Amino acid sequence: MSKQLSRRAFLTLAGAGSAGALVAACQPQVVTQVVKETVQVEKVVKETVQVEQTVQVEVTKEVQVEVTPTGEKPLLRFAMYNFDPWLAALPKMFNDFEAEVGTAQVKLETAPWDQFWTRFESQAAAGIAPDLQIGDPFKVAHYADSGIYLNIDPYIERDKVNLEDWLAATIGACRYEKSVGRIGQGSLWGMPATLVGTILYYNKGLFDAASVAYPTADWTRADYQAAGLKLTKDSAGKTASETGFNPDDVAVYGSSTIGGYSTAVHLWNNGGGLVSDDQKECWISKPESIEIFQWLQDLVLKDKVNPDPSWFTGQPDTFLTERVAMKVDGSWNVDYYVTNLPFKWDIAPIPKGTKGLPLVSYAGTNTLHIYSGTKTPDQSWDLLKYISGPGGMKYFLATGTPALISAAGSKEYMTGQPEHRQVAVDVGAYGRTYYPDLGNDQWKLVYDQEIQALWLGKGDAQTVSTDICAKIDPILAKL
Repeated sequence: MSKQLSRRAFLTLAGAGSAGALVAACQPQVVTQVVKETVQVEKVVKETVQVEQTVQVEVTKEVQVEVTPTGEKPLLRFAMYNFDPWLAALPKMFNDFEAEVGTAQVKLETAPWDQFWTRFESQAAAGIAPDLQIGDPFKVAHYADSGIYLNIDPYIERDKVNLEDWLAATIGACRYEKSVGRIGQGSLWGMPATLVGTILYYNKGLFDAASVAYPTADWTRADYQAAGLKLTKDSAGKTASETGFNPDDVAVYGSSTIGGYSTAVHLWNNGGGLVSDDQKECWISKPESIEIFQWLQDLVLKDKVNPDPSWFTGQPDTFLTERVAMKVDGSWNVDYYVTNLPFKWDIAPIPKGTKGLPLVSYAGTNTLHIYSGTKTPDQSWDLLKYISGPGGMKYFLATGTPALISAAGSKEYMTGQPEHRQVAVDVGAYGRTYYPDLGNDQWKLVYDQEIQALWLGKGDAQTVSTDICAKIDPILAKL
């Protein structure tokens, strides 16, 4: 895979060969609906010079919408991006739902990851979005705030659903408080399916060859760095801790720990962060944050144990090809690695900080939501409740960590590789979200672009961090 297997890259590549929509047995009727849509187009006006102007034009187009014939059970449309494990599991869930609950039929509609969200937003704007869809942490706040998602509190209260049956972090990922624009509190706008979190992967064979003890829950980032120096080897077999090591001919890097979630967890464990909890102040230039950014830059430019992030571009998954010995990455890779890794490996918690603070990691959730414009809210709730409950969770055992506590702790989930699979469950107890607020995507765009200067050596951590905050503070002031 082309870089560190980030969550979005994993979703994009893993589903590349997936089929299109899978249709339930009963075929609905197709009707044509006229939709007016305002679009922006570029028009060149020729006067003394050419000036490009953007103008709005109202266009009328016809779209096809499927409806259920009168007298038959309603048809529910469920939207999912192309991700093979889910595309295999969802039809089975739907078949069980139709047999066991039977209040509706279900059709699965799919699209590639890079098209999925714009397509859904266009459908919602036209009032023809699918009845249910998978969510994503970076979108939940937007869709809840704009009213695209349905508030399910009334159903939770009516059916006396005990929310303590799910991992707390996953229920929190479905909550959003409109008055403050914050995830993790307020009303419930969906239900959880699977938990993902940031953990440490390691190659046992490479550790054994370097005579390095396996990571433990007591490891700090200092232990991680020391191990990285011994695990990094050039083509001649010299380690990064030895005289004569050739940094221009590295065969195996000891560390892969730079990226959105990976960098954030190191910041959090040092008492720093990207922005303050209230999203009003840039924390990138805080001393606690600068210390981590400098540490990460040194791993790349000084110790030579972690490659520049651009090194991953154009390569397959470098953990799978044994080019990196340790990798801080998402638990969404676990089941993929169970199937594809040809060597002995395991997982551990991310390294702690060096200030004695409680361990914290990233925890995210694959959430499930009902479209607020659905014509069949009761039946949509029936399906949502079924998928997020025991009926659906038995199929989520191989697609991530099931959000339902009974499923996550089951023998079926805990059996097999990796040996310490419990780590992927426990992260839900000490994890926090990377997408806490409505406007976080605005300042993250700046951060993601500007932080690259650090890995390229275009300034030390103090300089780069100060420059980034100077650009982010005005954005935060407007949120």
